Amino acid sequence: MRLDHQSVTALILAGARTGRDPVALMAGVSNKVLAQVGGEPMISRVLDTLAQSDAVGKRIVCGPSWETVKDNSFLGDLIASGAVQWVEPGQGPSLSVARFLDEHPLEFPVLVTTADHALLTPEMVNYFLRETQEKQMDVAVALVPYSLVVASYPQSKRTVTRLTGGGFCGCNLFVLCTPKAKRMVEFWSRIERERKHPLRLIRTLGGLALVRYVLGWLSLGEALSLLGQKLDLHVQEVLLPFPEAAIDVDTPEDLALAEKILAKREEAS
Repeated sequence: MRLDHQSVTALILAGARTGRDPVALMAGVSNKVLAQVGGEPMISRVLDTLAQSDAVGKRIVCGPSWETVKDNSFLGDLIASGAVQWVEPGQGPSLSVARFLDEHPLEFPVLVTTADHALLTPEMVNYFLRETQEKQMDVAVALVPYSLVVASYPQSKRTVTRLTGGGFCGCNLFVLCTPKAKRMVEFWSRIERERKHPLRLIRTLGGLALVRYVLGWLSLGEALSLLGQKLDLHVQEVLLPFPEAAIDVDTPEDLALAEKILAKREEAS
């Protein structure tokens, strides 16, 4: 993937969680991505961040529901202007991505992120895309070492996959570089319910991987290599040096932490 010759389409997942979302309830909004963080809806922050990256071309929001869009002047005006496109979400993140790829087969490469990534910055996006550009792969996965997250934000509760060389936290940042990446999305849809359970995720790679993981012998490179072999894909990690990249807004506690971090950014600017 040559990002200097080809802009990336950004797909921002903004569908509502099934059930009663605690962040939406606390903020009094129909979808948590409309909750105010640092004085503006978190989805607005993500869209603004992506607009500031020279490597990002189209911005496409997948969700919220069209009823929510029509009732929200910010989203409605933005989509009506053509600055951002809207597509209907599927039942969950993976099915939303799969549906988008089926309906837009020529959009590769696709940067996938989420509308609750309120702390995302252009620097993070550009770093991830620049590192992805340097490698030939089908799927790039952004991760942050857990040691970096806990050193900066010990109060933040993150899902950690512990491997040799340390633990790693996901960042809700992926680049689907080639059409072959659809295999990863299909696999993701099968295991989506296990995303918060690292042991169950490792089990999907086979018995040997599970044994090595339990014994503390499984490395990140080995895990991604096994995943790539399983799907006939080249999957590679990009380690980000930004602890905030691992903090999305899933809970009221996350929202409060994001507010504090954004306030400090404002003071420093």
